[in-house]
Amino acid sequence: MSAQELVACLCREGDQHLALGEPPLATAFYLAAFSCHAPSAVRSVRAALAEARGAPVVATLEAWCRGDSQIPAIHWDGMAVVSLTGTLASAFLAALCPGHPAAVLHSLAGLLARGRLGEVVRRCGALLDAHSQQALELQLTRALAWVLSGEQVAAGLADYLQAFTSRADRTVAFVLTHQQPYLPVLVSALQDHISRSQRAGDSARQQDTDCQRLLAALDPGGSWGDALSPEALLRGGRYEDCRAACSRALVSDLTGGRPQGERLAALLVTRAAAAFFLDSGAQDLLRDLHEAFRESPSGARRQFEAVLSAEDRERVRIQAQEVADVGFAHFQEAVRSRPELREDSDRELLAPVTRALRVLLRVAPPGTRPALGARLAECLLLAGDAAGARALCERLLRPTRPRDRDGERAPLLALRGFCALHTGDARCAREDFQEVVEQGPLHPGGCVRALCGRGLLRVLAGSAFLGALDYVTACRLRPDEALLVAKAYVPWNQRGLLLTVLREEGRRMLQRRPDPGPTGARGHRRQAAEVDSRAAPEGSTQGVYQLAVLLLELDAEDEASRLLAADALYRLGRLDDAHKALLVALSRRPQAAPVLARLALLQLRRGFRYDADQLVKKVVQSGDTTCLQPTLDVFRQEDRQLLRGLCHSRALAILRAQPGGAEGEAHTREAIAYLSLAIFAAGGQASESLLTRARCYGFLGQRKTAMFDFNSVLRAEPGNARALCGRALLHLALDQRQEAVDDALLALQLDARTAVPEIRSLKPEAQAIIAQGLSSHCRDVLRQRLDTRAPISDSDAQGLLAAGEALIRIEAGQLSGHLLLVDVLTTMGSYEEAGARLREALHPTPSEAAQARRGLLRLKKGDVPAASRDLQCLAETDAGDLGFLLRLLETSERQSLAQAAVQEARSLLTAGQPGQALGYCSLAVLAGGGSACHLRLRATCLAELQEFGRALRDLDLVLRDDAAGGDLPTRAEDLCSRGRLLLSLGDEAGATGAFTQALRLAPAPAQNSLWAHPGRAPAAQALLRQGQRCLQGQRYAEAWAAAESGLLLDPEHGGLRRLKARIRREAASGCRLH
Repeated sequence: MSAQELVACLCREGDQHLALGEPPLATAFYLAAFSCHAPSAVRSVRAALAEARGAPVVATLEAWCRGDSQIPAIHWDGMAVVSLTGTLASAFLAALCPGHPAAVLHSLAGLLARGRLGEVVRRCGALLDAHSQQALELQLTRALAWVLSGEQVAAGLADYLQAFTSRADRTVAFVLTHQQPYLPVLVSALQDHISRSQRAGDSARQQDTDCQRLLAALDPGGSWGDALSPEALLRGGRYEDCRAACSRALVSDLTGGRPQGERLAALLVTRAAAAFFLDSGAQDLLRDLHEAFRESPSGARRQFEAVLSAEDRERVRIQAQEVADVGFAHFQEAVRSRPELREDSDRELLAPVTRALRVLLRVAPPGTRPALGARLAECLLLAGDAAGARALCERLLRPTRPRDRDGERAPLLALRGFCALHTGDARCAREDFQEVVEQGPLHPGGCVRALCGRGLLRVLAGSAFLGALDYVTACRLRPDEALLVAKAYVPWNQRGLLLTVLREEGRRMLQRRPDPGPTGARGHRRQAAEVDSRAAPEGSTQGVYQLAVLLLELDAEDEASRLLAADALYRLGRLDDAHKALLVALSRRPQAAPVLARLALLQLRRGFRYDADQLVKKVVQSGDTTCLQPTLDVFRQEDRQLLRGLCHSRALAILRAQPGGAEGEAHTREAIAYLSLAIFAAGGQASESLLTRARCYGFLGQRKTAMFDFNSVLRAEPGNARALCGRALLHLALDQRQEAVDDALLALQLDARTAVPEIRSLKPEAQAIIAQGLSSHCRDVLRQRLDTRAPISDSDAQGLLAAGEALIRIEAGQLSGHLLLVDVLTTMGSYEEAGARLREALHPTPSEAAQARRGLLRLKKGDVPAASRDLQCLAETDAGDLGFLLRLLETSERQSLAQAAVQEARSLLTAGQPGQALGYCSLAVLAGGGSACHLRLRATCLAELQEFGRALRDLDLVLRDDAAGGDLPTRAEDLCSRGRLLLSLGDEAGATGAFTQALRLAPAPAQNSLWAHPGRAPAAQALLRQGQRCLQGQRYAEAWAAAESGLLLDPEHGGLRRLKARIRREAASGCRLH
C-alpha cells in the first residue's frame, strides 16, 4: 500500500470517528495520517474545516500542544500507532493554521529543551514586536530562556515579575503548566536574587516583595526550594540530595529528552561540585566536569566559578593534577612490565588521565597549560590517536610569545616527530628529531626521545650503526626514558626489528669490527666512528652495557641480549658481575656453548684452570663450537691466548694417547673439537692448531676440509713450509701431482730444514712421487734455460739448489740429488763446486752418469781424451742424459770432443774392437750434431757388431741429409753399403734396388764397391733374381733396370743376357725399355 493510500484510509477512519462525536480519536487518526503524508492529511482536514466539521479537531490539537490533555492510543490494522507526540501535533496545527499561538509556544518549548536559548530569545522578541495575542506567554518564555542562559538572569526575573504583577493567576498557571521542568531553576534564581538583595542591603523592597510573592505562588510548600533545586541544595549543604537532583534533571525534560547546551553543562558542574564536597572520588568529579566543558565550555566555566570558591577550585585542580600524574605513572609502569614486546595493552589506563588533563586545561592557570597540553598530546599518541596528538602538537607549537625557549619546544618537537612517524610521514619526523638533537641536552627527556626516534629512522633506512649510536647515547642520558620510548612510542610492528638490529650493532661495537654491509653503510660507520673516536673505550663499552640492559628490559627472555650485557661487563673489568650474569644465563640453558665458553674464559682469567678445563670439556661435548668465533672476539687477546693454550695442549694430549680403530677416530674427532676451539680463541691466527687439525682431518679422510685449514695457514703465513708440505700431500692424495710438486718445491725454497723432515715423514711411495716430481721439475727448468740460452735467475738457482739438497736427504743412498746439484752448479758455471759435489757421488762405486759428468768437468779443464773416455760410457746407455750434458758445452768444446771420439773409435775398429768403439762412435754422433761422417763411422761399427738395423737407420739419415746432391761417388758408396745391410737383413729386393741406384749414379765406384763386397757373382746373381721377379710381375722397366745393372757388374753373365732377351721379346709390343 502506498503512502497516499494509507493516508486516505486513516483520514476515512478519522472522518468516521468525527461523525460519531469522538474528536480526540478522529484527531489522532488525522495526526497519524499527517505523520505518513503531510499534504494529503492537511487537505483532508481543511475540507472538514470548510464544512464546519473541523473545529473540534483544531481545539483538540490546541489542547495537545498546551499539554492540557494526552494523545489517545489508536490502532490501525491490528497494530498500535506510537509515533504521535506533542511536537507532531504542534507541526500539524501549524500546517493547518499557520501562526497559531499554541503551535508557536510548543515549538519554543522544544527549543528550550534542546538548549537553543538564544534562538528562543530572538523568536520571542520578534513575536512580541508583532503584538502577538500570546504576549504574556511569549514574555514568560523569553524570561525563562534568559534565566537558563545564566547571562541575563536579572532581565529574565524582571519579565517574570512584570508578568506576575500584571496578571498573577495567568502567570502562575502558565509557569506551573508549561515550565514545570524548569521550576527548580526558576525558584533557585528567585531565591538567589532575594539573597543577594538582602546581602547588598538593596532598597528596592518592592521588587523583593514581588519575588517573594511569586516564589510563594510557585512553591507554596517550599518543596522545590528545599528538595529539587540543585544549586539551592548545594548551597544548603545537602550534597547527596543535590547530586540526586542533578541526576534526575539530567535524565529527562519536558520532551522526554536529555538536557543540552548550557543547561546540561550547569547540571553536570553542579553534580561535580556535590561529588567534590562529598569527597566521593576524583573520577566522578572529573567525568562530569569533562562532559560539561565538552558540552558548553563557557557555560561550564561560569557554573564552575559560581558553585565553587577560589579555594575549592584550587583543590579541584590539585586533585585533577594528581589523577593525571598518578594515572600516567601507572601507565608507564604497566608499559615497563609488559611481557610481550610487540603488544600495546593497558591503553585503557590513559582514559582517566586524558579526562583529567582536559579538565585541567580548562581550570588551570594559563602558564601551566602548555605543559598540560604536551602531556595530553602524549597521552593521545600512546592511546593510538596519532592524528589528534599531532594536531594538538601543531597548535601548541605555534609561537605565543616573540621568542619561545628551545627547551620548552624540544619535548613537543620530539612528540610531533613520533606522531608523524606513526602517520607515515618519515620526512617530517626526521626533521623534528634532528632539530631537537641539534639543540643539545637542554631538555633531556625530549633529547632522549628525539635520539630514539632518529635512531629508529636510521635503522629503517639501513644505517644500523648510526641508529645504534643514537640509542646508546639515549641510554646513557636517561635509560628509563629510552625504555619507555622503545616499548610505547615505537610502532609495535617495528620493535622486533629494532631489538635485533640494536643487539647486533652492540656486539659489533664490542668487537670493534667494520660493518660487512654495503659501501654506504661502511661510510656511515666510518664517519660515526670518527665522531665517536674522542670518547674513551670505557665510555663506549659502558654505553653498550646500558644498551644491553635496555634490550633485556625489552625482552627478558632474549639470551643474546643477556650475553651482550655479560660481555660488556667483562670489557668494563667487572668480572664478578659478568660471572653472575653468565650463571643466570647458564641456569636457563645449561648446555649452551656460548655461555660455557665465556665462563671458561672468565675462570681462566681468575686463575681457576681446573674449572675452566671442565667447562671447555662441556663445550666440546656439546658439539657446538662453530658459533664461538663471534663470541670469543669480544674477549681480550691475552685471555683468548690462555684459552687457546689450554685447548691446544688438551688436543695434543688426546692425539698422543690415540688408540687405533674406531676408537681412534673418535679421539681424533674430540681433538678436532678442542683444536677448533683453540683456533676460535686465537682469532683464526693459530697456525699450530690449524696444522694439527688439518692432519686430523686428513687422517679421517676429510681431504677438502684439511685443504681448507692448510690454505688458511698459508693465507696468514705464505712461507709456512709445514703447511706447504701438508698441502702437497693432499694434492698427491687427490692425484694432483703437479700441484704437489709445486708446493713441495716452494717449501724447500722457503725452509728446507723444516720441509725435508716433513717430506721424509711420508710413506715411501709418497716420498718417491715427490722426489721424482722434484727431479723432473728441476730438469725441465734446466732444459728451458738451455733452450733459451738465458742465465739462471737467482730465485731459480735457489730453488734448484734447495731441491737438489732435499733430494740428497730424501733419497738417501741414491745419486739423483747429487747429480742434480752437479748439473745446476755446472750450468751456473761453478765448476769447482760441481767437482766437489761430484766426488761425493763417485764413491764408493762411480755410476756411468757420474763418470759422464766427470768427463764434462775434465773437458772444461781441457783434458779432451779423458773427457771422451768418461762421456762415451753414457752414449749407449742414456743418450738423453748425455745430450743434456753436451748442451752444457760450447761449440768448440763439442767439436774437439767429437774429433777425439772419432780418432779413438777408428783406432778401436782397426784393432778389431767394435764393441768398445761403439760408445765413441755414438759420442761423436751426439757431439758432432749427427754429421754424415760420424753416422757412417757408427754404421760401420754397428755392421761389424751385426746390429744391421741400427746401422741401416744411420745410413738412412746420411742419405736423407745428402738427398739434395753432393759427391756422387760417396753417395753411390752409401747406397752400396745400404744394399749390403739389406742383404744382411734378408731384404734382397731392397738391396738390389740400392745396388741399381748406386750403379746408375756412379757406375765405376759402385762396381768396385760391389765387386769388393758382396762380390761380382753374388751381386749379379741377386740382380738376376730380382729381374726375374719383376718380369713375372710384368714390371718390365724394373726387370730391365735389374738386368742392365747386373750386366754392368758381370757382362758375360749368361743368365742376365737371357733375361734381357726375354724382356725384349715380351715387351716387343712397342714398350720402350731404354
